[in-house]
Amino acid sequence: MVQEAPQAGFFDNLFASGDPFPMFAGLRKSAPVMELPGGMGFWAVARYEDALRILRDPETFSSMVDSRSMRGESRPPTILFDDAPVHTRMRGLLTKAFTPRMIELQRETIRENCERFIDGMVAAGSTDFVAGIAYPLPVMVIAGMLGVQGGDMATFKRWSDAIIENVGTSLITEDDTILADINIEFDAYFGERLNELRRHPEDNLLSELVHAVGDNGERLSTEDLLVVCRVLLVAGNETTTGLLVNAARVLSEFPGVLEQVKANPALIPTFIEETLRYYPPFPATIRRSTRDVEVAGVTIPNNNRILVLLASANHDETAFDRAEEFVADRAPNRHIGFGMGIHYCLGGPLARIEGNIAIEALLPRITALHIEEGAASEILRPGGPAKLPVTLTPDPAFAAVPA
Repeated sequence: MVQEAPQAGFFDNLFASGDPFPMFAGLRKSAPVMELPGGMGFWAVARYEDALRILRDPETFSSMVDSRSMRGESRPPTILFDDAPVHTRMRGLLTKAFTPRMIELQRETIRENCERFIDGMVAAGSTDFVAGIAYPLPVMVIAGMLGVQGGDMATFKRWSDAIIENVGTSLITEDDTILADINIEFDAYFGERLNELRRHPEDNLLSELVHAVGDNGERLSTEDLLVVCRVLLVAGNETTTGLLVNAARVLSEFPGVLEQVKANPALIPTFIEETLRYYPPFPATIRRSTRDVEVAGVTIPNNNRILVLLASANHDETAFDRAEEFVADRAPNRHIGFGMGIHYCLGGPLARIEGNIAIEALLPRITALHIEEGAASEILRPGGPAKLPVTLTPDPAFAAVPA
């Protein structure tokens, strides 16, 4: 049976509004655990400590939140919406993509691409930040890890955006028409890619996984490898795109921060962490109660879904001093912009290095970044904005430095 989603207004405010934070503050103050309208057993949790508790307790708060799993029906693995032991096995495969060694191997390529992309944007002056760097940079990195041609980047981005934009609808309403069409295209493309790698091994991560042999002598199945490719595409792409777009938003909204970090590049790592706190790449995640459970004095019944508001938790006044301020040198910073627990974002380490290198390349080249009025209104949507028109003011001091 296809169900209707909870009251659309709440999700519109959460995902499409440019400033949902006053609403979050109100929830933290007066309704930190709130059942959403619609009678579907859907709750929102707004405070930091409650969010941490939920994310760290996968036995009480399951990630298997799709309607089929909630009815006890079987489905193929997804890793993003699986519990142990399926999640444990699949995540073990994916960690090979994000080892420190694998990430470090990408550093020089990331730096070269960042400088090339940013030089082009600065020369243009008025440009689209998404098309200029936030979309092509992470897709090119993941394409290299998967050993596929750069000319397929637009297709990868379309697939990745469609998965992020429609996964919530698919999970809740069982209307997976769009995702089913994307999966057919995706599986056909990567199915052929896997067959090619079986015949002709290459020097890239995907080829290593295709030819990996486990302790029991077994190789990964095609189904496993397709899940790996799908999650790599989303975890390695959307996370970085969201971080870069949100960093641009910070530099536009807080020009004093731009000046502060530009004058002291040693602050770039803490700037990136504060960006992840202030504007996390994904504003929320979903869990499901596996029993009647009390959270902040409110009983959430068994088999109810819980929307964990990461963006609200990261602004919790009880967890962060000056929580509503952007503090570029905040340390320590216990944000949960990448989640927490067994589902901590796999693409987080790669996103961090891409974000650091991009800001290192950007700040010496500009004195100001301005987002066109109204363009930031959809930044917190899953997948981020399709476009982000910005104006970059070149730094003449950098332009005068001999090449």
